[in-house]
Formats: sequence, structure tokens, C-alpha cells
Amino acid sequence: MKRNRTSAWLALLSLLTGCGDEVLLHKLDEPQSNQVLVALGEAGLSARKERDGSDEGTFSVAIRPSEAAAARTVLSARDLPRPRSPGFSDLFGSAGLVPTPLEEQARYLHALAGELGRSLETLDGVLGARVHLALPAPDPLRPEARRTPRASVLLKCRPDARARLEAQADGIRRTLAGAADGLEPAGVAVLVTEAPPPPVRTPGPRLPRAWLAAGALLLAASLGAGGILLGRREAGEA
Repeated sequence: MKRNRTSAWLALLSLLTGCGDEVLLHKLDEPQSNQVLVALGEAGLSARKERDGSDEGTFSVAIRPSEAAAARTVLSARDLPRPRSPGFSDLFGSAGLVPTPLEEQARYLHALAGELGRSLETLDGVLGARVHLALPAPDPLRPEARRTPRASVLLKCRPDARARLEAQADGIRRTLAGAADGLEPAGVAVLVTEAPPPPVRTPGPRLPRAWLAAGALLLAASLGAGGILLGRREAGEA
């Protein structure tokens, strides 16, 4: 009898554990976690974010265990979470060894491209943006021999936003030209691509969480009542 009661309590524990959400990702910054939530929401998956247990200002994304596999498929198709593009504060925030002029120029271009990419990602419908800059440093001995600065932009967007973003290509070129010294709008190439649609999900039958919680409470009450009756019976037999 005691063995049966132990098995019942273990079954209750398993049921209660199954009602909890599974942590899908952790240590994300807030923009990354928001991108993940939007992608999962568009695929019909319900997820939530919460702060990590540390003071790093990072977030975790949790989802129902039954939807975890579908969520990973969606995130893989969307290439999420994407690493955060470094900006000026990331590359020039801490002092280190004195860089050479070539290293300083490379760090500056990398940071500028990251800042521009972040700005483009704020456009409605843009899921990701990459900016590549080719801004040759002038030769002080031969200033007339400087090559023409150029840049390229790759935008990944939702399918419904592609036409709108392609219509804004001239504005995007002017924005980049205004941010880089010597860069002209004609020297900026803009490519807009559509992100793959979320995979079709065929949800199986499942009980609402409220039903699961009610079932767990009923099971706990039944086990408690059974334990009381068993205790009285054992006391009477004694």
C-alpha cells in the first residue's frame, strides 16, 4: 500500500512538472528576446520572456514543452537569435593597446557599419540588416589617388514589407551616404530579401492549462483523502 501511495505522489509530481514552461533561450539582450517573441508569435506559438536570475540585464524566453521543437524550427529558419552588431561603445569603450592607423580605421568602419545596421533594423518590416562599408583611407602623400567609397546593404524582411522597403531604397542610400564621409548615394547598393515563412505547424490535441491544474488539484485532494482513510484504517486495525 505504501508503495502505491509513493507511485501516486510521483505521478502527481510529474504532472505538476509537465505544466511548467521550458526555457528555450537565455542570456539574451532585450532586442534579441523581442525579436524571438515576434517570430514565435507570427508562427502561432505562445512564448514569454523573463529576466535572468543575474544582474546582467539579460532575458530568458520560455515556451510550453509541447511547442519547444516547433519553436526551435522557427528560430532556425529565421536565423534567430542573431548576434548583436557591435557599435562604437563596444569597440571603443575600453582602452587597450595603442592601435595602428590601419587597425583604427578597421575598427571605425566595423563600428559604423554596426550602428547603421541597428538603425535600419528599426524600419517597419525589417527582421535583420547588414551593412558593409568600403571607405578607403586617404593617402596623405597622394590625396588625388583615393578610391571611390562604396557600401552595400542587405535587408531581410517580412514578405509583406518587401515592396515598401524597395520603394524606400533611395532614402536608404541617402541615409548611408550622409553617415559616411565621401560616400555618395550612387555608391550604395541595396538588396532586399524576404525571410522564409514560418513552418506550418499542425498542433495536436492538448488540454488547457486550467484543466491540467484542476486535475492536479483533484488528484492531490484524492491522495490526501486516501491517506487519511488509510491512516484511520491502520489505526483501527492496531
